[in-house]
Parts: sequence; structure tokens; C-alpha cells
Amino acid sequence: MLGSFIAHTLNGLYWGSILFLITAGLSIVLGILGVLNLAHGELYALGAYLGITVFGLLMGLVVIPETIAQYILFGGIILLGILIAAAILIPLASIIEVVLFRPIYDRAEEYQLLLTFGLLLILHDGIKLFWGEGSVSSSAPYSGLNRIPTTELVGFSYPSYNIFVIISGFILFVSLLWFFDNTKQGLIIRALAIDREMATAIGIDTKKMFTVVFAFGAFLAGMGGAMAAPPITANLGMGIEPLILAFVIIVIGGVGSIKGTYIAAIMVGLLSRWATWLYPPVELVIPFLLMLIVLLIKPQGLFSSWGELS
Repeated sequence: MLGSFIAHTLNGLYWGSILFLITAGLSIVLGILGVLNLAHGELYALGAYLGITVFGLLMGLVVIPETIAQYILFGGIILLGILIAAAILIPLASIIEVVLFRPIYDRAEEYQLLLTFGLLLILHDGIKLFWGEGSVSSSAPYSGLNRIPTTELVGFSYPSYNIFVIISGFILFVSLLWFFDNTKQGLIIRALAIDREMATAIGIDTKKMFTVVFAFGAFLAGMGGAMAAPPITANLGMGIEPLILAFVIIVIGGVGSIKGTYIAAIMVGLLSRWATWLYPPVELVIPFLLMLIVLLIKPQGLFSSWGELS
């Protein structure tokens, strides 16, 4: 019983960490640009496909790890592959923001929804064009990293790859908090979220910052996709469920709140995996019940928009 509880709790932390990576980018874009990007799930899927391709190239450069030095090298190669896959989305997202999004910021929300839905279909067909309609996978990073003992050191067997994702998600969460609290660029982005007109009046290049923010959001989505790819097979419909859950997490945590996004993502991940363990029929309902409760008690979310400011 205790072993099952620990395993499903770790599964929940793993799934919550993946959801945080996806949702953080969507929440930042929504909080600052004011655009509800329906294509964000396809950016996540594109990150997964790119990750599998990049892993396929990099795995030929390293051997299956057997020693401590090889463990470190193998982990570094996987991290490099994830960052490369996510970074490929930066120029693509920058072009999308400049060409497609910039002309419609002042239009009604209906135009934004139609545009992002059209972009979703374009990205979907683009993935089909490059990788085909079938599923693709690359299990070498998952099996290779699992050879590194982590929980085995304390007498418990659990995939080391999942531990790697949980730790990476938490490090990214802390890094984002630090970035928005202590760096000039982070403070500029927060100023844009609080008062766009005032930020423009004091000389901030709004257009440039919007492009940076959208590209950063796509980078986080791609990072989530590349991290999620090794244990699973990437397929054309893989972006739908995370996109829906990302909207739920934003409502629970508060728009634009990094702290709220992380806490809500972990809550959704834990409750989903505990439900899978204890009573599977309610697995899909649990996140929406949590959202409903939060909406009734605190409609603005657990943390208000950019709640870290307080």
C-alpha cells in the first residue's frame, strides 16, 4: 500500500511537472499578450516530434551509460537534446507572432480564437507532412537514463527518467520566479503585464517584447513536449489533452501567475494519478471538479494575475 502510494505520488509529480512546462508558456502569453492561443498544444506536440528526431541524432554519439562519468555525460546529452528541440521553436514562434499575431492584437477576441484555431490546423498538418500520420518514438533516452540509480539508493525502484523530469520542472519553476523578480528583462515583462500603456510611455519596445514573450512561451511548450516524448509515442492528437488541462490549470492557478501555475499543475497531476490508482472512472473528472471548487471559492484563481507581485 505504501509502495503504491509513493509510486503514484511520484507519477503525479511527473505528470504535474510536464503540465507546468506546457501551461507556464500559455499562461505567460495570455497574461501579457492577452491572446488565448489554441495552437499551444500543437507547439507541445511539435516539441515532442522534434525531441524524438534530435534524440535519434544524439543517441548515436554516446554509449549506454555504465560508469558515473558516463551517467553524467548521458544526462547532459539528454538535456542538450531537450533544449535543442525547444530552441528550434523560437524562430518559428517569432515569425508567427510578427506575421500573424501582431496585426490582430487590437481586434475582438473572436478574431484571435479563429486565428489560433487556424494555426492549430496548420501546425497539425505540418507535423503530418514531415513525420507522417503514424506514431514515432525514441525510447533510448528513457531506458538509458533509467540505468542510473536514484530511488534504488533508498531501496525503492522507480524510473530515474521521471525523477529527472520532476527535478527539472522544479528547477525551471524556481528559475522563472527568480527571472521575473530579479532581472531587468523579467521586470520589463511584468511591467507590460501590469500596465501596457505606461510601459510604452517610459520607452519599452512593446512590439519587440511581445515577440520575445511569445517565442519564450513556445520554447516552454516545446521543452515540455521534448521531455514528455521518450517514455511515450508521439502522435498527431497528443496536443489536445494537455491543452485542455492547461486551460484548467490557468483557471485554478490564476492567469500569468508562475507560482499559481506550478501549484495548480502539481495538484492536477497528483489528483489525476491518485484517481487512476484508487478509482479510475473519475480520473478525467477530477481536474474539472477542482476547477469548479476554485471558481466557486476564488473566481480569480488561487493567485491573482501576476500574484507574485504581492
